Amino acid sequence: MINSILKDLFSDNKYYYFRISILIILLGFAIRLFSFHYTYIINPDGVLYIHQARAIYYDIKDSILTCSMRYLSNYSILIVLAYKIFGDWVVAAKSVSLFFGTITLIPLYFLLDRFFKKEIALVATLAFALIPIFVAKSVDVVRDPIYWFFSVLGLYLFVSQIEKRNYLYLILSSLFFLMAAWARIEAILFVLASLIFIFFVRQDRKIQRSFIFAIPVVLVLLLGIFGIMISNISVNDFHRGYEIKTKFSAPIIEYKNLRQSLAELMNQPLAHNLPAFLHKARNLVWLIDLGTLVRYAVRSYFYPFFLIFIIGLAGVWGKIRKDRRILYLSFIAVSALLLLYMHVLQTWMMFDRFFAIFILPSFIFVGFGLEKIVLFFRSRLHLKKSMVLSILCLLILICALPKSLKPREADKLVFKEIGELIADREGNDKEIKVATSTHSIRWISFYANLKYKGAPCPQKNHDLENIIGKSYEEFVQNLKRRKIRYFLWEEKHWPGHRFDFMDRCNPKDFIKLGHWNHPDTGRLILFKVI
Repeated sequence: MINSILKDLFSDNKYYYFRISILIILLGFAIRLFSFHYTYIINPDGVLYIHQARAIYYDIKDSILTCSMRYLSNYSILIVLAYKIFGDWVVAAKSVSLFFGTITLIPLYFLLDRFFKKEIALVATLAFALIPIFVAKSVDVVRDPIYWFFSVLGLYLFVSQIEKRNYLYLILSSLFFLMAAWARIEAILFVLASLIFIFFVRQDRKIQRSFIFAIPVVLVLLLGIFGIMISNISVNDFHRGYEIKTKFSAPIIEYKNLRQSLAELMNQPLAHNLPAFLHKARNLVWLIDLGTLVRYAVRSYFYPFFLIFIIGLAGVWGKIRKDRRILYLSFIAVSALLLLYMHVLQTWMMFDRFFAIFILPSFIFVGFGLEKIVLFFRSRLHLKKSMVLSILCLLILICALPKSLKPREADKLVFKEIGELIADREGNDKEIKVATSTHSIRWISFYANLKYKGAPCPQKNHDLENIIGKSYEEFVQNLKRRKIRYFLWEEKHWPGHRFDFMDRCNPKDFIKLGHWNHPDTGRLILFKVI
C-alpha cells in the first residue's frame, strides 16, 4: 500500500504541483543549509539567547532575565529543546532558525494559493525562498524565523476565515499572532490591525467575530495578571509589552527633540552653507524618514523582486474593492509601513530584517506582478505559459542564488579562534572571565565558556573604560580584583586618551599568548593576567 501511494505521488499528474512544491521547499532548505554551514561565527546578539537557554537548561533562575535579557523569549525555550537533540548550543540555536525559516514556506505557499493559480503561487514561493535576507536570517541566532512562521500562519488562517466563516480559524489566527509577538513584539501589530479590520469593515456578525478573535488575547492577559498575583513574575518577563505603551508617544517626542536640536545647531558658528542646509533639514525630517524606508524596502525585498512587487501594485484599488482578503492584507501592510516609519522617527535605526513585517502581508503583490509579466510575454512574444514560467524561474535563480551561495562572516573567525584558544588552555571546569572592548567581548567570552556547564553572561566585564581606570597600576589592580584571567588588547579600540598599554605592559603582570589582525580592530594581542 505504501509503495502504491509513493508511486502515485511521484508519477500521477494530479500530484504534479505537490511534487513541485516539495522541490521548492527542499531547495529553500538546501540553500539555507549551505548558509548554515558557511556562516563561520554567530551574530553578537545571538549569544544572549543562548545564554538565556543555558540558564533555563541548567536551572539557574537568577540568570534567566539577566545579561541584557529582560524578558523570556520562546526562542530560548526552543533552543533548550533543540540542545537535547544536538548536544551543541550553537548548532541547536541555528537549527531552530533553520527549521522555522524553512517551514515558513509552507503556510506562505498556501496563502498565495488562495489568490493565484498554482503555478504562479509556486513561482512566488520560489522567489520568497531565495530572498537573501530571509536566507541569511534563517541561519543566524535570531528570533525572526519563529516570528515569520507564526505570522504567515496567522495571516493564512485569517484570510481563510474571510472566505468562509470559521471561528476556529479566527481563534487560531489570533493565537498564532500572539506566538509571533512573543518572538518579536512588533507582531502585535497583526493582532491590533486584525481587530480593527473585523470591527470596521462591513461584514456579518462583526461584534461576535471581534470577541472570538480577542479570546486568546484576553486569556494571555488574565494569565499575566494571575502570574503577577501568585508570584514575582511579571507579564513583561515573558514579553516586551512595555514597548507598546511608548511606541505611539516616543516617536513624536523624539521628532520634537530632533527639530529642537537642529534649531540650536543652526545658531552655532558653522560653515557657510550648513545653516541653510540645517534649516531645510529641520523642516524635512519626515521626508528623510520616508527616504530611509524606501531604501530599506528595496534592499530587504531584493531589487529584482521589488520590481515585480511594484508591477503587481498596478490596479491595486480595483482589487481591494472587489476582494476583502486583499483589503485585509493591504491594510496590514500599510499598518506595518506606518509602524516602521514611527520606529525610524524614534530611533533612526533600521535593518533589512525589520521589513519582514511589511514583506509577509504584501507578498501577494509579487504574485500579481508575476501574473502581469506572464501575460505580457504571452501576448507580445506568443510564448507558451510553461515557457514563460520556466524563464521566470531561471531568472529568479540566476539573480538570487549568487547572493546566498557564499561564505558569511569568514573574516570574524579570528574572534572565535581566540575564544577557543582560551577554552583550550583553561578547560571547562569553571567560568573564564575575559576583558576586552564592547565590540568583541560577547564573542570572546562566549566561545571561551561555550562548553562550561553553566550560564555565564557573555558580556560581563564589558565596561573596559572602568576597568582601565586612570593608570596602568589601577588597570592591573582592577583585572585582579574582578578575577579576570585574560585580556584582549585591540589596537583601534583602546581608549586613546588613556595611557599607552603596549608601552607600559610589564611581563610581570601579563603573558603574551598570541597576536592576530582584523580590519575593524587593527592588531589583536591576547594576554594572560598573572
